[in-house]
Amino acid sequence: MKKLGLLFGLLLIVTACKQTAQNDKPNNSPKKKVEAKASERKADHSKTKFVLFQSDYDPKKTYQKMKDYLEGQGMFYPHIVDHQTAAQNANMTLEPIYLVIFGNPKMGTLLMQENPEVGIELPLKALIYKDNENRTWVMYKDMNYLKDLYFLKDPNGVIDKMNQLQAGFKQAVINPIKTTQITDEEIQ
Repeated sequence: MKKLGLLFGLLLIVTACKQTAQNDKPNNSPKKKVEAKASERKADHSKTKFVLFQSDYDPKKTYQKMKDYLEGQGMFYPHIVDHQTAAQNANMTLEPIYLVIFGNPKMGTLLMQENPEVGIELPLKALIYKDNENRTWVMYKDMNYLKDLYFLKDPNGVIDKMNQLQAGFKQAVINPIKTTQITDEEIQ
């Protein structure tokens, strides 16, 4: 009878160990995919608009003038991503393309406090590139769309300040002497 009791106890212990081992195994059942419904989203990404204008300088000089302007406006970290150099490192050729990244956490934080999803837009960016006809272009997102896109009230006027800052890009990279000259044909 003692042997039967010991055998029964041992069987209980083995069964308990197997059950514990099975519970410790990872659950390989497929995870339920969770997607946000359109009505739950905090942004409408169909409203993005871009501003594009031609610079009077080559891409490097355009970047330097833009950097100087941004630093003069109190912007932090006007950094550059040099796509041309990255292409060269991959043994490929590419005309100059620079992504300028800049921002001011005091302004951006106010928007992100209202809607964290606006953080995907920050810091701000501008693209400088040279086309096949040797023209330099500057492109950036118009900030007015952010209010609708992220349903922002913007009580501090941050978006207006961003627009004013970006409007200054043109003055920074357009040569006033070149653009105000009048040709002889225009005078006649």
